Amino acid sequence: MNKTAAIYTLGCKLNQYETMFLLEQLEKCGYTIVPFESMADVYIINSCTVTNKGDYHSRMKIRQALHTNPDALIVATGCSAQVNPRRLAAIPGVDLILGNAEKGDMMHYLAPLKKNGSPHIRVSRLDQQTPLFHSLFINHFSSYTRAFLKIQEGCNQRCSYCIVPTARGKNRSARYEDVLSQARQLVENGYQELVLTGIHLGTYGQDLERKTSLSDLLEAMINCLGSVRLRLSSIEPTEITPALKRLVAQSPRICAHLHIPLQSGDDQILQAMHRPYTCAFYKELIEELVSLRPDISIGADVMAGFPGETHESFQRTFQFIESLPLAYLHVFSFSPRPGTQAAQLPHQIDGRIKKERCTLLRKLGRDKFYHFRRHFLTHPLPALVLGQKDEATTHHIALTGNYIKVVTPGANDLVNQQINVEITDVLEGRTIGKIR
Repeated sequence: MNKTAAIYTLGCKLNQYETMFLLEQLEKCGYTIVPFESMADVYIINSCTVTNKGDYHSRMKIRQALHTNPDALIVATGCSAQVNPRRLAAIPGVDLILGNAEKGDMMHYLAPLKKNGSPHIRVSRLDQQTPLFHSLFINHFSSYTRAFLKIQEGCNQRCSYCIVPTARGKNRSARYEDVLSQARQLVENGYQELVLTGIHLGTYGQDLERKTSLSDLLEAMINCLGSVRLRLSSIEPTEITPALKRLVAQSPRICAHLHIPLQSGDDQILQAMHRPYTCAFYKELIEELVSLRPDISIGADVMAGFPGETHESFQRTFQFIESLPLAYLHVFSFSPRPGTQAAQLPHQIDGRIKKERCTLLRKLGRDKFYHFRRHFLTHPLPALVLGQKDEATTHHIALTGNYIKVVTPGANDLVNQQINVEITDVLEGRTIGKIR
């Protein structure tokens, strides 16, 4: 009888990409993939450690798997496993802990694994070396009409609050030829949108023997991939070069959508975070991008409650974001990560205050996204029909290039096709449209 496996993924698009690779490998080895809530022979938790909440949910999912089937093999991998493997190994019933460097070889470790009450830990110290980039080639993204494409890994920036350099290692890029080969394969398999992902996407190519850049890669992809559209995941403000601005402004094949982390709208806090820009720099960048491409959707990460964030500095952040032509916000509260400089800083902020500030910022983000969507009422927008359906209406959702999910009646036979959609109504939690 075939063995069954279930995977639960926490955290970023990079983890989602790597989960897809693992799913393909499991299926090649004869496993049947089942929902995480089902009985399975193997449970894999691809964990996150960016916040305390990520660590907590990673442990919770391990315990959930053990509750569902105490006899199953339990594998923990990802960033929480990388940073604190012994904490996860201490949970009774865990059988294998794999670091991020070992994740791609999971089948090698899983094949001989037996449940014997003694967890195996295979975790390399990524912060003490410059490991090679592991090209994890993927052919299909189950249940997705868009494909992620991992082109970069690791980070050299060392922001004072961030554990990612420890969890993911130093900056390294996929070989230029490998990226184009993987992209061609995904396009041949029918994907109409590729989302380029990485930890520090804008540094792509700087570490390669033959140096290149993200803008060079995008130009090559535009020239060789037909009509497929390209979307960038998060990119740092200091890495948006003149060449990249030109491409975003001029190429309809690049989605009018950028996610550009801000973190704080107060220069003193940015300096304490070791963020390499000022509020004035960020504001000028955002306003320039909007002037170059008026339909662009720009999102930002913002952190509430960094040590030393006074009421006044929070108000400066709030008012700064209010003044910017941002489309949406991803709001986080500061979470002290052991091993980071910010965890040791004085003037830590009370949890209640952090929660209040997050609530205010999230409302601001919702208001901004509502007004951003209303700006495009009756405007035709290019969109890709997703496999995802709106729960209330069962109509398919079309994702516009500028990152608006539009409930689109009549699109049921158009899944994975690029269409034009007109927004006809904007509600607080839903955008309605029609095919043009």
